[in-house]
Amino acid sequence: MINIIFKIVRRILKLLLNPKLTWIFVCYEIKKFFFDFLSLFKKKYKYNIIFLAGMPMSATTKVKNMCGLIPGYFTRYSPMPYSIRVNQDISNSAFRYTPKWSYTLFKTHLNPNNQNIKIIKKNGVKKIIVTYRDLRDVVVARYHRLIKFPKRKNDPNFSRYHLMEKTDAINDCIKVVSKDYVNWINGWFEVAKANKDFVLFIKFEELIKNPELEFKKILEFYEIELNEKTIAQICKKTEGKKDMVTNLNESRILPWALSSNFRSGKIGSWKKEFTNDNLINAKKMLGKSLIELKYEKNLQWAL
Repeated sequence: MINIIFKIVRRILKLLLNPKLTWIFVCYEIKKFFFDFLSLFKKKYKYNIIFLAGMPMSATTKVKNMCGLIPGYFTRYSPMPYSIRVNQDISNSAFRYTPKWSYTLFKTHLNPNNQNIKIIKKNGVKKIIVTYRDLRDVVVARYHRLIKFPKRKNDPNFSRYHLMEKTDAINDCIKVVSKDYVNWINGWFEVAKANKDFVLFIKFEELIKNPELEFKKILEFYEIELNEKTIAQICKKTEGKKDMVTNLNESRILPWALSSNFRSGKIGSWKKEFTNDNLINAKKMLGKSLIELKYEKNLQWAL
């Protein structure tokens, strides 16, 4: 009970000390109520849920922010047991506050196992966006994220990278990515094969190079019509100009749809950060997948 009271007091203090962000939060909640009410009488879109399942560090947040600015779609409170959430699975409780008559946005790193697919379909998910990225850049992004924001001790992938040599820490990241992320993306390709028109894949590199084109693919996938001016404005607003720490501090106040941890999005940063030892390990553990994902033609790549 004391814990809950402390969290509430801390939340109130944050809101009071950040009037601009608080105003954005309040306006968002009012707008959500207004659109939910109107949706009782008029259906605006064909699909009630936009569902994102992104590879970690693959700009899922950028896509979420883009979709969060589509008029009428809102993020909701999605309660789940910690043991389910931390393992990137989902439960029926996540949809408890998702109105069936209105429009909702989900952002996850969902595992593509049969149980998860069964749950989301049961709860009205008709289409899914899956983002992915060059696994070598994922390794580097993961390393830098965990240096600044280490995982909790009870997290499955808890590590102490700040106490390790950089080469060793990156090698550990390569190991984690090869163990978890390769199976993850392969699993989603299998889901896409088994479910026609169910999955849209968005490649990180294409999203960074041409965000408007990739955003239009998402809109077409969900049969949403927006004018060119609105599309351009959304892409401009979600460029990712702030640093990670500022973004994560603001996310404690901003609505989930608007909060961000996305920065500029770098392509090929592994070439500057890998050592020869990292290169050897990456070829051994990630080489086959990089070829399958069409990031490389063979194993002859170098720093």
